[in-house]
Amino acid sequence: MSKFDIYETVTNLIVERLEAGVIPWHMPWKTASAIPRNLVSKKPYRGFNFWYLLSFGFERPYFLTFKQVQDLGGKIKKGSSSFMIVFWKMVEYEKDDETKEIPMLRYYRVFHIDDVEGIDPDKIPENTAHDHDFDPIASCEQLIQFWSDSPVIKLDQKKACYIPSLDEVHMPGARTFFQDEEFYSTIFHELCHNAASVIMPN
Repeated sequence: MSKFDIYETVTNLIVERLEAGVIPWHMPWKTASAIPRNLVSKKPYRGFNFWYLLSFGFERPYFLTFKQVQDLGGKIKKGSSSFMIVFWKMVEYEKDDETKEIPMLRYYRVFHIDDVEGIDPDKIPENTAHDHDFDPIASCEQLIQFWSDSPVIKLDQKKACYIPSLDEVHMPGARTFFQDEEFYSTIFHELCHNAASVIMPN
């Protein structure tokens, strides 16, 4: 059996999301799903953990370790999968009669709140989406309006995607984007998926 390599595993997780058509580090909106965080500590995840967990588009942002689930009186639903959380830990070692430290990548696993049952609902906070005063860009709106053979565009969805079988583009609401320009770059990206499917049908 080959030795477990956490660095290789993290790389594979990123590649897996890319192959699924998701760019984990490019999520320019915040719907009611909010920022992934631990339910108990309320601390948001950072770095790779933040983008990786966010890329799944969960409706609720909360995650728990197995022990936290037990401490809250809950249990993991049968067949549920956990997610890897990585962190850096300083490890001491001896060199030239001196104690030194080096950072080592470590990990633990968490479960999404939807895969947990039996926890008091009052312990799970409600979430709100990012909301800013969206100012439509006239030239971009015209491009969308006059886009030839445009698929149906559905707003206020939890993620951005093009669904070929329905010929629909799903988009989060414009007000949930951090910047107006990011709303348009995202919707044009999804509309281009439609154009590509017309040029190169399966």
